[in-house]
Amino acid sequence: KQWYQRRVRGEVLSQLFDQNVFERTFLPPLSRPPPPLYYDPDELLWLCPNDNDYTFAMDTNINTELDKTGELRKLFILAQRQVLEPRQYELLKQELCEGGEALQNLSSLSPSALPKLVDKNPSLAVDILLLLAQTQQFGEYLTILLNMELSLHSMEVVNKITANLELPPQFIHLYIRSCITSCTNITDKSTQHRFVRLVCVFLTALIRNQVVNVQDILIEIQAFCIDHSRIREATGLFRLLKSLDVKEI
Repeated sequence: KQWYQRRVRGEVLSQLFDQNVFERTFLPPLSRPPPPLYYDPDELLWLCPNDNDYTFAMDTNINTELDKTGELRKLFILAQRQVLEPRQYELLKQELCEGGEALQNLSSLSPSALPKLVDKNPSLAVDILLLLAQTQQFGEYLTILLNMELSLHSMEVVNKITANLELPPQFIHLYIRSCITSCTNITDKSTQHRFVRLVCVFLTALIRNQVVNVQDILIEIQAFCIDHSRIREATGLFRLLKSLDVKEI
């Protein structure tokens, strides 16, 4: 029994000394109050609204001009690849009517882009050429148009331009000769007949609108009509030339 009491007494003393019971019991607790918040009357106050029902106010006019220029650039590049929708065409046409400054600053607006534009969107090509008629680059556009492959759209563009502008007579004569040469070099008969009809209609429109002086290229046009006399449009063009000769006499 004494042995057990000594063992219990030793365990109690050991626990007391391990937990620093004297220090915890006789020393007062150290109070560490939190420091007060710093207050400055000029400091920006942080607002903490209680409700979460709020919306952001954004300025929708920021970068409007940049977005518009970017959209026009994309539409102009798209116009060289596919036929534009009416809404897209009207947007570009409105920009042209307002001065076309955004389109003139585009790097893609170059003479090399004209053939693709004429092929996919001839009406837009006409609008752009009319806009650039007073610029120094207009001669380069006419040269590109002169060297283009013969097509319905290219003749349509030239016809509309001549109806609104007074083009150099040399350009008109060279373009007519180019059309006649292109028709002569076509080997497929059905394709040749189709283009002969188109060229005859094109020449008839130029003559009736008094865009071209027939006497300057009368021999070439008459020879063209005789070579394709089996085609009705060529016969009609030849009769028109003869009627003009009678009136002059």
